[in-house]
Amino acid sequence: MESKKHKMTAYRICEKIPIRSLNNIDLVIGGVIASRSSEYLELHSQDFRMYIFNFGAIAFFNCPQAQQEEVITRFLNEFSAVISGIQSDLTSVSDSLAIRTGEKTRIDFDGINLEDLDDQPLRITALLLSHSVVLDYYEQHVENILEQSTNYLTKLKARSSIPRNTKDLVNFMVESMQTKQNIITNLFVFDSPEEVWDDPYLDKLYGNIKRMLEIAPRFKAIDYKLKLIQENLSLITNLSSARSGFWLELTIVLLILFEIMMTIFNHIF
Repeated sequence: MESKKHKMTAYRICEKIPIRSLNNIDLVIGGVIASRSSEYLELHSQDFRMYIFNFGAIAFFNCPQAQQEEVITRFLNEFSAVISGIQSDLTSVSDSLAIRTGEKTRIDFDGINLEDLDDQPLRITALLLSHSVVLDYYEQHVENILEQSTNYLTKLKARSSIPRNTKDLVNFMVESMQTKQNIITNLFVFDSPEEVWDDPYLDKLYGNIKRMLEIAPRFKAIDYKLKLIQENLSLITNLSSARSGFWLELTIVLLILFEIMMTIFNHIF
């Protein structure tokens, strides 16, 4: 059988997408809702398939690049009121995967071979590729935060003290903790879907694509960097507390000395 080439593309576009709040999505995009739950929505149009995931990603199957961007823009314009944390540059975190049909199912370095274009294998592929682009986004974000926290510690080591103006430091610590919470909330939804549990073929396909995209080791790398960031923040916090304690003790000592001086002054005069 002759092999046919197809393409799946995924984008990370925001923090969260409330699937059940996407009213009239079929009319907005132009198509038919093929499958829907609280975690994802699958929509089929005449020309392409679209997958929307609650962790902030959208995937397209066999959709031209220009049309993908037009659909995403239309989607965000219609549902911006219910979507949180919309990304400013929608194309900065995306990835594509080549899919071939007509051959025995296998995974290799340049794409996926599927025997046919059944709904479940395509949905699993869209899910994992979407997981991958969300990991891309958080890998970049965590790396930036780790670099900033390391820079703060380097400055502390050089100066041996916390700067008096700690506003920027406090803002950074708050932002880091919020980012960590967002990462934990979003990445821990990456469990295998129920549809693969009782189907050996889908379970094997899910595992092979997951390994190809290196989902597990990348997740572990993010988790490791989060622990380093936590250690850095704890050290910065301890140093800040020590500095605050020093100034409090110094203030008390100065007040005591002031009282002693006033007593001596009153006694003399």
